[in-house]
Amino acid sequence: MLLPTRKIPPLERMYALYGRRLLRAAFARTWVGGMPWPSGDGPSIALLNHSAWWDPILTLYLSHDVFRRDGYGIMQGAQLERYPFFRRIGCFGASSDGLEDVRALATYAASVLRDGTRRTLWLFPQGELLPTRAPLSFRSGAARLARAVPEAPVVPVAVRYEFRAEQRPECFVRVGEAVTLESRETPVQLTHRLGHRLRQELALLDGDLERGTLTHYRAVMEGTRSLHTLYDRTLGRPPRLRQGQGKRRVGSAWGRLATRHSSLIPAVRAPARPPPTHIPSTTTPSERRR
Repeated sequence: MLLPTRKIPPLERMYALYGRRLLRAAFARTWVGGMPWPSGDGPSIALLNHSAWWDPILTLYLSHDVFRRDGYGIMQGAQLERYPFFRRIGCFGASSDGLEDVRALATYAASVLRDGTRRTLWLFPQGELLPTRAPLSFRSGAARLARAVPEAPVVPVAVRYEFRAEQRPECFVRVGEAVTLESRETPVQLTHRLGHRLRQELALLDGDLERGTLTHYRAVMEGTRSLHTLYDRTLGRPPRLRQGQGKRRVGSAWGRLATRHSSLIPAVRAPARPPPTHIPSTTTPSERRR
């Protein structure tokens, strides 16, 4: 049985604000890099690796605040029946994994993407939550959905949550080049190609993190400051100056001050040295010749 969405935009905005506060409290920083999102107001499909509880909240933030898209997502039918609230913010699904429900879900997803502007369907093709470095195994559902909306580009999005030099972890998002459907491509072939593209983006993101090259990433959200910033302000000591460095700084500062305000600084003259006093010699000429 199909469980359609009943999105209420004001409620979605409120939940997006709540999710933004959760992300800011949990992560030191959120980075986004890679390719720009496909331009235009047409539909798009985003494929992400699913490795953390934060993934749905992150997709809502990316869709609502970063890429300015009208986001939708697919949830398991059991979860939607347990938490019907998520149908109010753009989620839908099917009550079973039967062939009829899968086909109905693909048809409904295509209608959702085509019934508005700038709509994006966020998918986790793994179908389940897996550890961060676990091998990706794709199901064919993503390929069937992509074939149902051939005009929608499929965007691979790699996500990592990493601890670095902060007290809290940082979130890293890398957007890959969009994948377009090829003629006469079977769902199995498309599934293999989509999985390969997402693995490539994950490998590129891991390489950037290992090398520390984040020049092509931008921090889209600054989170709660780490505790070491408080330590730096209260308990930290200023860096020591090298020998003579402080004197040169003081001297140069005094020189600049004297140059600017030379009229206000009285001239200081060195005291005159007293004339040398002639002390008569007490030795005789014969003693000097010795």
